[in-house]
Amino acid sequence: MKKIIGFLTIVALIGASSCLRKKDFDFKHLTIEDWQPDWALPLINSTLTLKNIVKTGTVISEDGNGVYSLHYASDVFSRRVSDYVLIQDQSFSTGGINLSLPQSIPAFSGSFTDSFSNHFTYTDTSGAQLAHINVKSGSLNFSINSTFAHSINATIIFPNVKKDGTPLQVTASIAPSGTGNTSVSLAGYSFDLTNGSTAKNYVAYKIRYTLTGSGQPLAPTNSISANVSLQSLQYSFIDGFLGSYTIPIPYDTIYIGVFDNTLSANIFIRNPMIHLTFRNSVGLGVSAQFDQLFGRTNKGVNVNMTYPAITVAGAVTPGETVVSKTTIDSTNSTVQNVFNPAPNEVIYAGRIRINPGGSTPVYSFVTDSSRVTLEAAAELPAWFHIIEFALQDTVDLKLPEDSSLVNKAEFKLLMDNALPLYGNVQLYFADENYNFLDSLVPTTNDVLGQAPVDANGQVNGRTKAITNFEMSREEYNRMAPKVKYAVMRGQLKSSGPGDVKIQSSNNLILKLAFRFKLNVSSTDL
Repeated sequence: MKKIIGFLTIVALIGASSCLRKKDFDFKHLTIEDWQPDWALPLINSTLTLKNIVKTGTVISEDGNGVYSLHYASDVFSRRVSDYVLIQDQSFSTGGINLSLPQSIPAFSGSFTDSFSNHFTYTDTSGAQLAHINVKSGSLNFSINSTFAHSINATIIFPNVKKDGTPLQVTASIAPSGTGNTSVSLAGYSFDLTNGSTAKNYVAYKIRYTLTGSGQPLAPTNSISANVSLQSLQYSFIDGFLGSYTIPIPYDTIYIGVFDNTLSANIFIRNPMIHLTFRNSVGLGVSAQFDQLFGRTNKGVNVNMTYPAITVAGAVTPGETVVSKTTIDSTNSTVQNVFNPAPNEVIYAGRIRINPGGSTPVYSFVTDSSRVTLEAAAELPAWFHIIEFALQDTVDLKLPEDSSLVNKAEFKLLMDNALPLYGNVQLYFADENYNFLDSLVPTTNDVLGQAPVDANGQVNGRTKAITNFEMSREEYNRMAPKVKYAVMRGQLKSSGPGDVKIQSSNNLILKLAFRFKLNVSSTDL
């Protein structure tokens, strides 16, 4: 009696570890009609569809005929253009400025006011010719030097740099034969660099100063000079004739992994597509060039492809975004190569060029919210020619170790196939380290038949197969105490040179059951 109780306890544990439903223990669910076991229990009762074996997170759609398409997207590449289209630091000097009154005065104790006007040209290595700058942050630094033996109060005025309609002016005080320095924030100021619509990059200024005599001489060699610098300017808006700029597209990856739960795959995809969406809110044209674009298979093979630059027009007004969508499909032979055999990854890198033609007399603008955005996605219709496809599943398994009641162990595998694939299936018994101890199926011949397909490669029926296997008591005794897992592995493929289509109605139902032939006598009860 103890042997029977111990054996039933092990059976219950096996059922619990297999995550099966209560109805699976009903013999009509676990047996074929002609099999009435002494002791039987289900090990696997599952239904596999394409959704079960593709990469987690894959978006799956289906067309009107139920044919699946798999969708994979990369991270969005998006850059704020103001991080690349920069206002470069500017600096200029006036040189020596002499007084307009005679300077051969032995002792000067009065005061004198004078002024000096000029302009400097904004310079930019990109070739930009700016008309306006609206400043968010930055500073103007003003330094004035004097060789006069008198104190001077100087103000620099920028008549076309305004905040709330008031021109910018900066004042510095200079001690006799000294230097005066001051700095002011430019936040909120707007630069008009057009010189009354006649120029670009034109910054007018005026220096007004008052000299207060100290009783020392005025000499002809005395003068003042000014140094001005604009530093760290950040803008909210610029316009004019902008230069050319490059934004790198770093290496990025679209993870395909068409069948992420497969051991290996050699799958050819009909009509793969890469969808590119390019958005531009800069007021001038932008192009994207892929310097690297290739697929990498799960065996580490790289397949390169080439594609010409993609362009998108500039926005007409601030706040507008222009969208350009491009699909690279099988009409481009190189994309067909990239996806055949199907890769696990599509890798790309390149550059975005703002104003790729360079500075031209065409009005353009950039705001601090202007961005260029590139999205890449792969669409893979489930329309395959499968050369090799290895699928594996693992379940916990504990076999009865008290084998005195076991005469032999029999296994029955039921396969109900509505997938357009055929091949062989093997079951391995594994220990706690997943080392294989033994295999169940003694042959490498195909045991799984392909479901019938029509002329369009779509399944129009089901194929069933039942396979029985036996294990001797000696084989069982040698293996059972060590078994912790059962590993199911299928090597699948499609027949002939044609393609097959995977639909939402396609599935593979697998049932695996044990039957233990018991050697029970009255002494065991």
